[in-house]
Amino acid sequence: MTSTVLSSLDGVSEQLEVSLQRVQEFIDSDLLIGSEAMKPLLDYASQFQGKRLRAMTVLLIANGFGDIKQQHIHVAAYVEMIHAATLMHDDLLDSASQRRNLDCVHVKWGSHAAVLLGDWMYSAAFSSSTAMADQTASRILADATKRVCRGEIEQNLSRGNFNLSAEDYLRQIDGKTAALFDAAAFLAAHYAGASPGDCQSMSSFGLLAGRAFQIADDLLDVAGDEDIVGKSLGTDLRNGKLTLPLMRLRDNLSEAEVARLEKMFGDEQSCDINLAAMWPDEWAVAVEKTRSELRGYIDSAVSYLDCLPSSDYADVLRDMTYFLGDREL
Repeated sequence: MTSTVLSSLDGVSEQLEVSLQRVQEFIDSDLLIGSEAMKPLLDYASQFQGKRLRAMTVLLIANGFGDIKQQHIHVAAYVEMIHAATLMHDDLLDSASQRRNLDCVHVKWGSHAAVLLGDWMYSAAFSSSTAMADQTASRILADATKRVCRGEIEQNLSRGNFNLSAEDYLRQIDGKTAALFDAAAFLAAHYAGASPGDCQSMSSFGLLAGRAFQIADDLLDVAGDEDIVGKSLGTDLRNGKLTLPLMRLRDNLSEAEVARLEKMFGDEQSCDINLAAMWPDEWAVAVEKTRSELRGYIDSAVSYLDCLPSSDYADVLRDMTYFLGDREL
């Protein structure tokens, strides 16, 4: 596999098609098995299959260290299940209405069903992971899920805090998003038989890449096109979640304009506000500063890929990481 053929995630998916199909088959046959009453809900939830970034990360790192083992297929499935569960809970907490151009689970089936289905999916992944001969996956995934929940709780508690610091924001996203990438990358190296040092390098790669991906998502939320992105946007400003681009705009405005922005913060009508039109110069600076910071995290992330024995797969991971961190608005 060479990175020169990659122009998007579709290129990575095509190269990993057989392995990704094995992951999906394991999810369908072993994880998404519920009662007959649950079947309509599970069938609906299965339509929300996303970019499968975490699964692709596991499979690419596995190939980079040698080849894909059955443990990698299981780990890739577990991280995708856990991620899907977090999305259902996130959509409910954020009052989002659409994902993948479909009504969110809580919109279609109600908030109780969304919460309980997310919990059930967590449980299905963990239950299966405990059956693995090597219990490293269950331990690492349990810790990662604790970090995800802690990040979400801290972010929820800080809603409406217009003075949130960048350090607090990074700690939150390192939990809610980066922790699962961290776990996926570490476990991929572990089950490939990599050394402890190389496992730690992959962990660092996953953490920094996941951090950058969340910053990119936060930028899309306030500057993206909803039709292109395929999910509800403008939820962060409306819900009083101070993300990095909003923080950089805040820090670049005059005192009077900061007060004006703060009035919009947490306002139900805020999702209709065009920040670029209100503060064209300051917003352009905020966007570029945010992009510069996330590119810095990506540069740091990909530096850890040098330990991969296969330079071809290192190049693919590098391309994928830059692509995801530099998505067009």
